[in-house]
Amino acid sequence: MEQKKISWENIDKLEDHFITYLLYKEGKSPKTIAKIRRMNKKEVEQHIIRSKIEINKKREQKEDLLIKIISMDKESRLEYLNKLNKEEREKISQDIYKRYIKFKNPDDRMILIWLIGELKNKRLLPFLRMELKSKNVNYRRLACSALGKIKDKDTKKWLERVLTDENPQVRQYAAKALSHIGDLETVNKLKKLTINPKEKEYVKRAAMIAITEILS
Repeated sequence: MEQKKISWENIDKLEDHFITYLLYKEGKSPKTIAKIRRMNKKEVEQHIIRSKIEINKKREQKEDLLIKIISMDKESRLEYLNKLNKEEREKISQDIYKRYIKFKNPDDRMILIWLIGELKNKRLLPFLRMELKSKNVNYRRLACSALGKIKDKDTKKWLERVLTDENPQVRQYAAKALSHIGDLETVNKLKKLTINPKEKEYVKRAAMIAITEILS
Protein backbone atom coordinates (compact mmCIF):
# COMPACT_ATOMS: atom_id res chain seq x y z
CA MET A 1 0.00 0.00 0.00
CA GLU A 2 1.37 3.43 -0.94
CA GLN A 3 2.15 5.83 1.84
CA LYS A 4 -0.28 8.48 0.61
CA LYS A 5 -3.16 5.99 1.04
CA ILE A 6 -2.33 5.25 4.64
CA SER A 7 -4.92 7.55 6.21
CA TRP A 8 -7.99 7.43 8.41
CA GLU A 9 -10.13 7.91 5.30
CA ASN A 10 -9.07 4.44 4.18
CA ILE A 11 -9.30 2.79 7.60
CA ASP A 12 -11.59 0.03 6.32
CA LYS A 13 -8.92 -0.98 3.78
CA LEU A 14 -5.92 -0.76 6.09
CA GLU A 15 -4.10 -3.69 7.58
CA ASP A 16 -4.14 -3.74 11.37
CA HIS A 17 -0.53 -2.61 11.85
CA PHE A 18 -1.13 0.53 9.79
CA ILE A 19 -3.90 1.61 12.17
CA THR A 20 -1.37 1.43 14.98
CA TYR A 21 1.05 3.39 12.79
CA LEU A 22 -1.49 6.18 12.19
CA LEU A 23 -1.85 6.66 15.94
CA TYR A 24 1.93 6.75 16.20
CA LYS A 25 2.07 9.37 13.40
CA GLU A 26 -0.30 11.55 15.41
CA GLY A 27 2.32 11.71 18.14
CA LYS A 28 0.90 9.19 20.58
CA SER A 29 3.41 7.12 22.54
CA PRO A 30 3.54 3.31 22.25
CA LYS A 31 2.26 3.13 25.83
CA THR A 32 -0.78 5.28 25.00
CA ILE A 33 -1.43 3.37 21.78
CA ALA A 34 -1.31 0.11 23.72
CA LYS A 35 -4.15 1.34 25.93
CA ILE A 36 -6.20 2.64 23.01
CA ARG A 37 -5.81 -0.54 21.00
CA ARG A 38 -5.91 -2.89 23.97
CA MET A 39 -2.56 -4.37 23.03
CA ASN A 40 0.67 -4.77 24.93
CA LYS A 41 3.49 -2.29 24.29
CA LYS A 42 5.67 -4.85 22.52
CA GLU A 43 2.95 -5.60 19.95
CA VAL A 44 2.56 -1.87 19.30
CA GLU A 45 6.29 -1.48 18.70
CA GLN A 46 6.25 -4.43 16.31
CA HIS A 47 3.36 -2.84 14.38
CA ILE A 48 5.26 0.42 14.07
CA ILE A 49 8.45 -1.28 12.88
CA ARG A 50 6.54 -3.40 10.36
CA SER A 51 4.74 -0.34 9.00
CA LYS A 52 7.98 1.61 8.56
CA ILE A 53 9.65 -1.29 6.76
CA GLU A 54 6.73 -1.67 4.32
CA ILE A 55 6.52 2.06 3.66
CA ASN A 56 10.26 2.33 2.98
CA LYS A 57 10.09 -0.70 0.71
CA LYS A 58 7.35 0.96 -1.35
CA ARG A 59 9.44 4.11 -1.63
CA GLU A 60 12.39 2.12 -2.93
CA GLN A 61 10.20 0.32 -5.46
CA LYS A 62 8.54 3.52 -6.69
CA GLU A 63 8.71 3.68 -10.46
CA ASP A 64 11.15 6.16 -11.97
CA LEU A 65 9.01 7.69 -14.71
CA LEU A 66 11.89 9.55 -16.33
CA ILE A 67 13.94 6.36 -16.70
CA LYS A 68 10.84 4.58 -17.95
CA ILE A 69 10.33 7.17 -20.69
CA ILE A 70 13.99 7.13 -21.71
CA SER A 71 13.90 3.33 -21.95
CA MET A 72 11.00 3.32 -24.44
CA ASP A 73 11.34 3.33 -28.21
CA LYS A 74 10.32 6.60 -29.88
CA GLU A 75 6.86 5.46 -30.95
CA SER A 76 5.98 4.17 -27.47
CA ARG A 77 7.43 7.34 -25.95
CA LEU A 78 5.20 9.56 -28.08
CA GLU A 79 2.16 7.46 -27.31
CA TYR A 80 2.91 7.62 -23.59
CA LEU A 81 3.40 11.40 -23.61
CA ASN A 82 0.15 11.97 -25.49
CA LYS A 83 -1.77 10.24 -22.72
CA LEU A 84 -0.34 12.41 -19.95
CA ASN A 85 -2.42 15.20 -18.42
CA LYS A 86 -1.09 18.67 -17.63
CA GLU A 87 -0.18 17.79 -14.06
CA GLU A 88 1.73 14.67 -15.09
CA ARG A 89 3.65 16.56 -17.78
CA GLU A 90 4.59 19.20 -15.23
CA LYS A 91 5.84 16.52 -12.86
CA ILE A 92 8.11 15.06 -15.53
CA SER A 93 9.36 18.55 -16.41
CA GLN A 94 10.26 19.15 -12.78
CA ASP A 95 12.10 15.85 -12.69
CA ILE A 96 14.10 16.80 -15.78
CA TYR A 97 14.89 20.18 -14.23
CA LYS A 98 16.31 18.53 -11.11
CA ARG A 99 18.21 15.71 -12.81
CA TYR A 100 19.18 16.85 -16.31
CA ILE A 101 22.90 17.34 -15.77
CA LYS A 102 23.16 13.97 -14.01
CA PHE A 103 22.47 12.17 -17.30
CA LYS A 104 25.92 11.81 -18.87
CA ASN A 105 25.18 9.06 -21.39
CA PRO A 106 24.91 10.67 -24.88
CA ASP A 107 21.89 8.58 -25.92
CA ASP A 108 20.02 9.45 -22.71
CA ARG A 109 20.93 13.12 -23.05
CA MET A 110 19.65 13.23 -26.64
CA ILE A 111 16.33 11.73 -25.58
CA LEU A 112 16.03 14.32 -22.81
CA ILE A 113 16.65 17.16 -25.28
CA TRP A 114 13.95 15.70 -27.52
CA LEU A 115 11.67 15.28 -24.51
CA ILE A 116 12.04 18.95 -23.54
CA GLY A 117 10.81 19.89 -27.00
CA GLU A 118 7.80 17.61 -26.68
CA LEU A 119 6.89 18.89 -23.20
CA LYS A 120 7.24 22.55 -24.32
CA ASN A 121 7.98 23.66 -20.77
CA LYS A 122 9.77 27.04 -20.91
CA ARG A 123 11.34 26.42 -17.52
CA LEU A 124 13.64 23.96 -19.28
CA LEU A 125 14.88 26.44 -21.90
CA PRO A 126 18.22 27.07 -20.11
CA PHE A 127 19.22 23.47 -20.79
CA LEU A 128 18.59 23.92 -24.51
CA ARG A 129 20.59 27.15 -24.51
CA MET A 130 23.42 25.27 -22.85
CA GLU A 131 23.28 22.50 -25.45
CA LEU A 132 23.45 24.99 -28.33
CA LYS A 133 27.04 25.55 -27.20
CA SER A 134 27.84 21.87 -26.72
CA LYS A 135 30.74 20.19 -28.50
CA ASN A 136 28.37 17.36 -29.38
CA VAL A 137 26.82 18.18 -32.74
CA ASN A 138 23.77 16.00 -32.06
CA TYR A 139 23.02 17.93 -28.89
CA ARG A 140 23.15 21.20 -30.83
CA ARG A 141 20.98 19.87 -33.64
CA LEU A 142 18.36 18.42 -31.29
CA ALA A 143 18.35 21.59 -29.18
CA CYS A 144 17.47 23.59 -32.31
CA SER A 145 14.71 21.11 -33.12
CA ALA A 146 13.33 21.34 -29.58
CA LEU A 147 13.35 25.15 -29.71
CA GLY A 148 11.43 24.95 -32.97
CA LYS A 149 8.70 23.04 -31.16
CA ILE A 150 8.57 25.39 -28.19
CA LYS A 151 8.41 28.54 -30.36
CA ASP A 152 9.50 31.03 -27.69
CA LYS A 153 10.43 34.42 -29.16
CA ASP A 154 12.95 34.99 -26.41
CA THR A 155 15.08 32.27 -27.99
CA LYS A 156 15.34 34.02 -31.36
CA LYS A 157 18.79 35.44 -30.69
CA TRP A 158 20.06 32.05 -29.55
CA LEU A 159 19.03 30.45 -32.82
CA GLU A 160 20.30 33.31 -34.97
CA ARG A 161 23.78 32.80 -33.51
CA VAL A 162 23.59 29.12 -34.42
CA LEU A 163 23.08 30.02 -38.09
CA THR A 164 26.88 30.27 -38.25
CA ASP A 165 27.45 26.86 -36.62
CA GLU A 166 30.23 24.80 -38.22
CA ASN A 167 27.84 21.91 -38.86
CA PRO A 168 25.36 22.28 -41.76
CA GLN A 169 22.65 20.15 -40.13
CA VAL A 170 22.70 22.40 -37.08
CA ARG A 171 22.35 25.45 -39.34
CA GLN A 172 19.47 23.72 -41.12
CA TYR A 173 17.58 23.01 -37.90
CA ALA A 174 18.23 26.52 -36.61
CA ALA A 175 16.73 27.96 -39.80
CA LYS A 176 13.67 25.72 -39.45
CA ALA A 177 13.17 26.75 -35.83
CA LEU A 178 13.45 30.44 -36.71
CA SER A 179 10.60 30.15 -39.22
CA HIS A 180 8.23 30.21 -36.22
CA ILE A 181 9.71 33.13 -34.29
CA GLY A 182 11.88 35.13 -36.70
CA ASP A 183 11.51 38.77 -37.79
CA LEU A 184 13.03 41.02 -40.48
CA GLU A 185 16.41 40.90 -38.73
CA THR A 186 16.24 37.13 -38.93
CA VAL A 187 15.37 37.27 -42.63
CA ASN A 188 18.56 39.24 -43.35
CA LYS A 189 20.63 36.63 -41.52
CA LEU A 190 18.91 33.79 -43.36
CA LYS A 191 19.53 35.47 -46.71
CA LYS A 192 23.26 35.21 -46.07
CA LEU A 193 22.88 31.44 -46.06
CA THR A 194 20.98 31.42 -49.35
CA ILE A 195 23.62 33.45 -51.22
CA ASN A 196 26.63 31.63 -49.81
CA PRO A 197 28.05 29.54 -52.71
CA LYS A 198 29.69 27.15 -50.25
CA GLU A 199 26.49 26.46 -48.32
CA LYS A 200 24.78 23.08 -48.55
CA GLU A 201 21.68 23.03 -50.72
CA TYR A 202 19.46 21.57 -47.98
CA VAL A 203 20.49 24.41 -45.68
CA LYS A 204 19.64 26.97 -48.38
CA ARG A 205 16.23 25.35 -48.86
CA ALA A 206 15.53 25.46 -45.13
CA ALA A 207 16.56 29.12 -45.03
CA MET A 208 14.34 30.00 -48.02
CA ILE A 209 11.33 28.26 -46.49
CA ALA A 210 11.94 30.05 -43.20
CA ILE A 211 12.19 33.42 -44.98
CA THR A 212 8.89 32.75 -46.78
CA GLU A 213 7.11 31.76 -43.55
CA ILE A 214 8.45 34.77 -41.64
CA LEU A 215 7.44 37.24 -44.32
CA SER A 216 4.00 35.70 -44.70
